[in-house]
Amino acid sequence: MSSRQKTQKKPKAAKEAGGKAQHLPTSTVFKNVGRAAALLLVAGIASPVSQLNLSPVYGSIPASLHHQRTMTFTAVAALIGRRGLKSYMSANVAQYIAVVAYWAPVVQFLLFPYSGKLGIEYGPLFIEALTYFPLLFLSVYAAAEFLDSVDLSQFNLPPTLNEIVIPTASYFTLSTVAKLSSALIPGFIGTSIYFTRVGLQMLLASASAFLSPSRVILLAFPAILHTLWANPHHPSAHGFQLANSTLASTQNFTLLARQESITGYVSVIENDAENAFRLLRCDHSLLGGEWLVTPSAYSKGQRNRESIFAVFVLLEAVRLIEPPPSTSVPALPAGTPNSDSALVIGLGIGTAPNAMIAHGINTTIVELDPVVHHYATKYFDLSPDHTAVIDDATSYVAQKSQTNPASFDYIIHDVFTGGAEPVYLFTTEFMQGLYTLMRDDGVVAINYAGDLTLGSTRLVLNTIHAIFPACRLFRDAPAPEVLKEGEADFINMVIFCVKNDHGRGKAAVQFRDTVQSDLLGSIARQNFLKPQESLEVQYEYVSKENGGRVMGNADVGELEKFHKEGAVSHWKIMRTVLPEGVWEMW
Repeated sequence: MSSRQKTQKKPKAAKEAGGKAQHLPTSTVFKNVGRAAALLLVAGIASPVSQLNLSPVYGSIPASLHHQRTMTFTAVAALIGRRGLKSYMSANVAQYIAVVAYWAPVVQFLLFPYSGKLGIEYGPLFIEALTYFPLLFLSVYAAAEFLDSVDLSQFNLPPTLNEIVIPTASYFTLSTVAKLSSALIPGFIGTSIYFTRVGLQMLLASASAFLSPSRVILLAFPAILHTLWANPHHPSAHGFQLANSTLASTQNFTLLARQESITGYVSVIENDAENAFRLLRCDHSLLGGEWLVTPSAYSKGQRNRESIFAVFVLLEAVRLIEPPPSTSVPALPAGTPNSDSALVIGLGIGTAPNAMIAHGINTTIVELDPVVHHYATKYFDLSPDHTAVIDDATSYVAQKSQTNPASFDYIIHDVFTGGAEPVYLFTTEFMQGLYTLMRDDGVVAINYAGDLTLGSTRLVLNTIHAIFPACRLFRDAPAPEVLKEGEADFINMVIFCVKNDHGRGKAAVQFRDTVQSDLLGSIARQNFLKPQESLEVQYEYVSKENGGRVMGNADVGELEKFHKEGAVSHWKIMRTVLPEGVWEMW
């Protein structure tokens, strides 16, 4: 071989050694960059979609415990390890991404029944290790292959910078898309069968197949057929029937309705046992439930549906707080028209607002999720005699406190779900808004769930007391006699506060005895409506002047730090309330 021929061979050798495409046509480079960007776009959107598919089984916070770190590790591993993997990976690795994506719903369906055994700490990670993270790895690897055609030498960058520009840009693109899609998806989730958890998985898989058409897609056909015809999580009428047939045969439950919405996967389920009950579910949490009037219940004296959870009845005790002696008025019979008004923040199934309405109180309900309001009306007989505000409570309170202060005699604040409270609804700014909305002798009841030994609970209670001059705290059930080692006393509690204590301190929060009209013919109200002294929690509030910490809008990160512990505890509790099979068969 002549010297001239050897010289001509060198560029090709350099291309093979370095993996860089040299002097490709500009159109080809742009096409490769476009395909790489599309692959990163699909992988980024698939990140929150993967989390959404885990949240009905694990809850949104537990599902995310290891997600971000593992996502970063997987992307970096694909970028760094690409050179060493070239001899083991197919040159057309992008064509396998769609296959992995189509199989993801099948793998999740097969593994969800083992969620209890896999556990809350690493179960979500294990499932994503077989679904999302392989898709992510292949997408980043394939995108990097396409970006090899980009020649940065013309910009005269330092060698080190030249090597990291494209990988850094790739990861930034992936991370940004994941964050943006996470914020945008709740706005349209559930609006069509394609914009659902499984629907989005199938859309992303189809997009991947379109980007890299290949006969390899034949490997995905069994997965596609399974998702469409055998997966009860598919949001079709057939999937609904599959879920119901499984629930009826294995758990004695019936799924009445389900819908994916802004706050999560919302469903109504009913137990078909002799002591039947109906529940409203959101992801891995319960928003409320009622005992139904069955022949067995009727024989025991039950004439109306009864709240399963005492805390929702306890919230109604806000009506029982005695006004100052100078303004004391007798209790009105049920249904008597009066000028009192109530604000209810957070609807659930509507137990407390229904009671306020039944007592003739003009009631405004602020609920973020329209599906929750619809299901409360259709399946739990929420009275239509109320003003519904389907909006974010922070916006409503901020605006209303400016335009119509001193509007309400009673406020019920009940927004906890899934082991994590919406943090901005427990800040000094929000509590000040509630304070402003209350009339001079107004009272507020705030439902909070947590462990009194945790810093998060102490932070919330101090914040409430920093705004309201006098409060008393009651739990909804007796404390356990013995706690196992490492077990938290995770309780529902209601904090009752007054706007003005008239110099009486806690003595301003006194509850009158119930009369027959207060009970509305309810056994649950007879047992739980008036707070019991034996269930009062003696909590010592520490003022800001004495070093106590309170939480403003700028400090919500302090409360969010405790969400992991609360959500994990809540998940474990929920698994004792309902059988695992019910949670897994969403």
